Amino acid sequence: MNSFHIATQGILFGLTLSLMVGPAFFSIIQTSISKGFKAGSHLALGVSLSDISMVFIAWFGISSLFASDKAQKLIGIIGGIILLAFGIYTSTRKHISQPKRNIESIGGKLKFKYIAKGFIFNIANPGIWMFWLIPIGLASNYNKSEQIIFLASILITVFAMDLVKCAISNELKRFMTDNVITIMNRIVGIILVIFGIYLISSSFLPLNLLNNIH
Repeated sequence: MNSFHIATQGILFGLTLSLMVGPAFFSIIQTSISKGFKAGSHLALGVSLSDISMVFIAWFGISSLFASDKAQKLIGIIGGIILLAFGIYTSTRKHISQPKRNIESIGGKLKFKYIAKGFIFNIANPGIWMFWLIPIGLASNYNKSEQIIFLASILITVFAMDLVKCAISNELKRFMTDNVITIMNRIVGIILVIFGIYLISSSFLPLNLLNNIH
């Protein structure tokens, strides 16, 4: 199979993943609108790093360590608590406009904060873990170099699309007042709280009960 065809498949998978609606999706948009493109791009970098981590975990067969019921419950509870905390914090903040130079000037600690936030939000979403099993399974049919092309195409596409979201959201900021952004923060915060409650509650429900619900 030629490299162009493999890269095209990877790009299609990447576009699909970038359109998945989850905590990271809402957070990228909210952060880019309220804090600017640089903050949003650092959050997107954190999301990308978590994707890379999941690829390596699945690629090297370490995913079995996270397959047990206890491990899944622990991931769900920790991820849910983190999303709850961020959701409550985001929903209770009131946005106050600052000079552009202050918004776009991001120190080292804040860079790490946004990168860590993106990493955690993405890796705490069980749907992302499930998604990565599909391309990893397909990649097993390729040779080593083809696997790298395929998976790299997905990762690059997802990161590029997240940067596009940041750019578009940052432009939308011009048309939004402080009150509108505050309302948006509250909506995103509530969404994160809902995701958090879902993760925690689903961790305590038996697997067969969850299957019956879906």
